[in-house]
Amino acid sequence: MRLAARLLLCMALSLGGAAAAQGPQSAELAKQARSGNSKALEELQQLAGQGNVLALHHLGLMHVEGKGVARDEARAVELFRRAAEQGHLPSAHNLAVLLERSSGELRDADAALYWYRYAAERGYARAQTGLGRMLADGTGTAPDLQEARAWFEKAAAQGEPHGTYRLGMLYLEGRGVERDEAKAAQLIRTAAKGNDRDAQHQLAVLLSTARGVQRDDREALLWLRKAAAQNHREAQYLLAVVYAHGLYGVQPDAAVAAEWLRRSAKQGYAPAQYALGVAYYSGRGVPRDAHEALGWLVEAEKNGHPEAIEAMKELRERRKASGK
Repeated sequence: MRLAARLLLCMALSLGGAAAAQGPQSAELAKQARSGNSKALEELQQLAGQGNVLALHHLGLMHVEGKGVARDEARAVELFRRAAEQGHLPSAHNLAVLLERSSGELRDADAALYWYRYAAERGYARAQTGLGRMLADGTGTAPDLQEARAWFEKAAAQGEPHGTYRLGMLYLEGRGVERDEAKAAQLIRTAAKGNDRDAQHQLAVLLSTARGVQRDDREALLWLRKAAAQNHREAQYLLAVVYAHGLYGVQPDAAVAAEWLRRSAKQGYAPAQYALGVAYYSGRGVPRDAHEALGWLVEAEKNGHPEAIEAMKELRERRKASGK
């Protein structure tokens, strides 16, 4: 799994803070084990072997992160499942995340839906969002916008930022509800203040296009920077555009623009990969480097960027015609 995908997976998992507060022994052992304390790891494994739900939960997280133990998502699934079967809701949520987002044999959308629903029906806000998202997107099931909205509303009522954001997007797009851009902007702002990076990016877009709010480029820049700092690849790309063209009142800076392009491109965002390739070809913000330019254009082509596909097609035809 790519680094960016692993980061997204780790961000989606629940640390189970409330449960950890009820089990300081397991939490402390996990903290020490993450830093390489072999004795703490052995004690944590012993507790997990005895079926201690908090030990199972923390050890599962460690196997996802690869801290103190080897990265092993299959082992994490096993540990989270054992804790979830004992009614531990953060583990049920994490199990659903892994079953939904892992690759290969671990992926199981039906089981993910089951565990999201299990935790959601018992009031776990992040699982309510996860279930709503799968229902809204039609992931592993037929789309059901009405039920999705109901789960997003439950999550939002508990102050869960991403559920609040997803509810806002339904109102913004008019999906399953009457379009209401002002209400959407209000919900998205609430989620952005809750540090949801998707909401921060979307709020920046709303502020710069005056959808549901008055236009405010200065505030748009603030939220765009917040989202970019949280590795939101589209926000990073847009921030690069801002610096490349001197938008939102900033001074044009090709070098800063290239750096944000690089951060976005490394996360597999095709428009950033193409733009970074062009920057290397023209020497804009970076030294001219034909090898780097070609490499990023190839990556953008792999990710389906139309201009990169056309550019690479033309380059191959030229090479063929020249016999190289």
